[in-house]
This record gives sequence, structure tokens and C-alpha cells, in this order.
Amino acid sequence: MEKFFISLLLILITVSYGLAQASAPRSLVSVVGEAEMAVSPDQALFTLEVITLDKDLAAAKKANDIGVSKTLATARAQQISDRDVQTVSFSITPKYSTPKEARGERVFISYEITKRISITLKDLSKIDSFLGNVLGSGVNRVVDISFENSQIRKYREQVRAMAVKNAQDKARAYARQLGQTIGKAYSITEEGAEGAYVGSGSGNGIGDGDSENDTIDAKQSLVSREVTFAVGQIKVEERIIVSFFLE
Repeated sequence: MEKFFISLLLILITVSYGLAQASAPRSLVSVVGEAEMAVSPDQALFTLEVITLDKDLAAAKKANDIGVSKTLATARAQQISDRDVQTVSFSITPKYSTPKEARGERVFISYEITKRISITLKDLSKIDSFLGNVLGSGVNRVVDISFENSQIRKYREQVRAMAVKNAQDKARAYARQLGQTIGKAYSITEEGAEGAYVGSGSGNGIGDGDSENDTIDAKQSLVSREVTFAVGQIKVEERIIVSFFLE
């Protein structure tokens, strides 16, 4: 019986030691992998609005429809495909005067109809002429102009691969100083922000907001014969934290 208990105790000690060894944490090396790339934009995204005001709702709607139709015709005249033109939103808002006195009655002024349009221009040399033409055709508010690259997903994948390689190179260098090597990755966390476009950043729009729209010929002074927009470059970057097992 005594031998049985001794044998059982040895087995328990062996199992406990094995579990302790299995649960012991393995050594890790954690590094930050970084990469970035600058790419040139190849298209511009215009966010435009046609705004009309009139006390008569039908008249305001008709004027807005005319302005939008002229804007779309201008886009087609610039060889912009229909798939690159999209109506983003449409709103009707009754406008009232603000009473001077706290308890004063508000007075109805007019209905404001706003239609927002998104247009992608793929020929950056036409930015100024396109902008001048749409302002003359019906658009009276430019919400934003952003510059994009149509192949941005491809560049993002390239930058991710560069960031991973950068992390591996760093981890190998650290491990080498310790006389060790790295094994498989234990974890990877993305921290970086990816570039997508370069925007105008104003968000306030431009335009006089009048409900009456002049013809394109009447506003030819808005059209520049030279490109005055500095489109710059789009920075695509990635920052990751990777932990590798040390061997």
C-alpha cells in the first residue's frame, strides 16, 4: 500500500510539473511596423448643391429642377459618364424670419429646396473649367472638392505588406542582438490611418445662393484657362504592432 501511494505521488508531481511547463508564457518580442507611400490623385470628387427659394413651393421646385437639369447637361458636355453623377440628397425646408421679441410671431419667408449632387471628374486638367461651368449652369453652392486615386485599394495593400516587412525586419534585428531568432507571429494590431483623398477642407461651400440662374455664357469669367488647383499627393500610411515568439 505504501508503494502505491509513493507511485501515485510521483505521478501527480510529474503531471503538475508538465502542466506548469505547458502554461509557462513563451518569450515575445513586440515591434511597431510602419510604412507610407505618396500617390498622385487621378480624379476629383465634387459635392455640389442647387438651392432655390420661393414662397410658392411648386415654383421653387420647378426652379430647382431647371438648375439641376442644366448642371447635368454641363456634366455631359464635359464627357462625364452618367455613372459618375449621383444625386446624394434632396430637402425642402420652410424658412421663417426670426422675431425681434422673444414672444413675437415668426413670419414665413419662403421654401428652400436643396438638391445635393456628387460628380466625379476624371480629367484633372478640366477642374477649373468644369467648376466655372457648373456655377454658371445652376449650382450655387460648392460643398467640397476632394482629390482621390481610383487605385487606392491597390496602394493600401502594398503599404500593408511594407508595414509587415518592416515589423519583421525590426523583430529580427532585436532578436539577433539577444542571440535569438523570431518564430511565428503571436498577434497583430492595426493602428495606422489610411489616406483616401485630399479634400478642400472648407465644408462651407461657395456661391451666391440666388434662386435665379444665369446662363453659362453670362459667367464665362468664372472659367479659368489654366489649372489653378494644386492637387498635391495622397499619403497612404499604415502602422501596426506585431508580437513574435522568440526562439
